[in-house]
Amino acid sequence: MEENSDRYVLVLEDRSETKSPTDPGCLSVISGQDEKGKIKTVEPTEENRSAFLVFKKNDGLLKNFMTNLRRQFNDPTHFGVYRIVADRFVESVEALKSMLAAREMPQNKAALDSIRVSSDESPAQKLSAIDPEKVDWKELERLGVSREKLKAGGNLDRLLNWQKTGLVSLAVPFGDTTIYTEARLALRTGADGRLSLNIHTLRREPQLDFPYMGHTFSPEEKEQLLTRGNLGRTVELSPKKGEPFRAYVSVDRLTNELVSLRADQVQIPHEIKGVRLSEEQHRALTEGRPVQVEGMLSRHGKPFDATLQVNAEKRGIEFIFKDSLSNKERLKSSAREAPAVRQIENKPQKRGIGR
Repeated sequence: MEENSDRYVLVLEDRSETKSPTDPGCLSVISGQDEKGKIKTVEPTEENRSAFLVFKKNDGLLKNFMTNLRRQFNDPTHFGVYRIVADRFVESVEALKSMLAAREMPQNKAALDSIRVSSDESPAQKLSAIDPEKVDWKELERLGVSREKLKAGGNLDRLLNWQKTGLVSLAVPFGDTTIYTEARLALRTGADGRLSLNIHTLRREPQLDFPYMGHTFSPEEKEQLLTRGNLGRTVELSPKKGEPFRAYVSVDRLTNELVSLRADQVQIPHEIKGVRLSEEQHRALTEGRPVQVEGMLSRHGKPFDATLQVNAEKRGIEFIFKDSLSNKERLKSSAREAPAVRQIENKPQKRGIGR
């Protein structure tokens, strides 16, 4: 039952009516969920194969199903979820039944642990704010940025809450010259546990003609990033250090930098601004596609329509309105208005004889 495929189905073992914790439960395959989020299943037979809900490796949709399963089964000891390769479903289910019937055997226990999907999918805890005393303010001042300047521009709270600032003017010493430019700033924890300053410099346009963490953008993907600012699907990225992961990719609309967001860190709600998403809308959003939603309610109770899509830079769902500039139009506008990087020579000029 070794998993060699990116496509799999989830087999649910319901032990709510078993007499012993070691007895095998009733098996079914997850086929979807209803409008209220209740998980739907079908019997694990070849005749029902077309109804199986097929997941992909590192699919962010999995987290939502596990959340709903926890709600549906109050006692997690009464159910188990196992990942089965979709292409070898028939033989895998038979092997699963045999292992569950003798789950206490060491070899079966190890095999079950390797394909079990954890029910502990609790969202990450919110990071506490950064202690201002731990920030190297002198480093910022060397770039022409003071604490007072950040506060006046509404960027201090962002910086101390692990967010990127807005565009900030920098004066960067470079040898005998000073380079004046704009960038977004962020504080991150380095490998040594100390705070480090990340500088996200302004670019005239996104760098789409070069591989991004091992992924080469197709012409269609480039068009999506240029027009919408979002890739429109998840892709596998391979950082130089660390394991590959599936992610959403977007363009930072302030700097034109490419930004990624791990798909397994995004949980799409089933209800947004008072509107219950259909199963197809929910799946489309989870996959990164844009979804038109009508009749949502603002904080003031006013109805509105918008297109929703996961935005990696915003770390969640963004609302796109009809009168919003497309990313391509915004790029043209910013190219006309973007200030050029200015370089001031500080070194004394040598003058020739007779001057």
